[in-house]
Amino acid sequence: MTLNVSCGEARPVRLGLLVDRRAGLCPKARASVFLSGLVFFLIGGIIAPRADAIAEPMARSQGTVVEPIPAPRHPREMTYMKRKWGVELTFVRATAAGYMIELRYKVLDPGKAAPLFVRKTKPVLTHIETGLQLAVASPAKSGPLRSSDAPLPDHTYWMLFANPHRIVKAGDRVNLQIGDFAVEGLIVR
Repeated sequence: MTLNVSCGEARPVRLGLLVDRRAGLCPKARASVFLSGLVFFLIGGIIAPRADAIAEPMARSQGTVVEPIPAPRHPREMTYMKRKWGVELTFVRATAAGYMIELRYKVLDPGKAAPLFVRKTKPVLTHIETGLQLAVASPAKSGPLRSSDAPLPDHTYWMLFANPHRIVKAGDRVNLQIGDFAVEGLIVR
């Protein structure tokens, strides 16, 4: 953009991408630069509204209903896992651009949680909609991506399940099975 502004001098000041700092800008030139920037700012705000301002009316017009996360079926449903297995699930979420599903859990009682750390027991995450069973990823050099050392109290542990075709996405429900330990209806973040 080139703007020629006459400042009462013999030669006009040329404003472009590069401004000669030695020449300086007269008050008229500064005002015109400020006003042109203000106009671009205002036009940009009018032409490009926020995405969430557009998405909500579109969802309403298409009849899309966003369901709230359901409450647990029973008030003590999650306390059973703490009492029986000595663990508290922190979250299940998609990670690594959706190619992995991460499970995090906190050990409250190492004695009760010991069966979850047996190396021979293979954890399985089942996608409820498709029935697809995901196994713990096991790269050749590092081995299974899960904790299998003796559990310690108040420590958080993790498992990474392979999700090769990114079938399991955020908002989907999965079931977790590790030997006799089973949790149903976990929501993936």
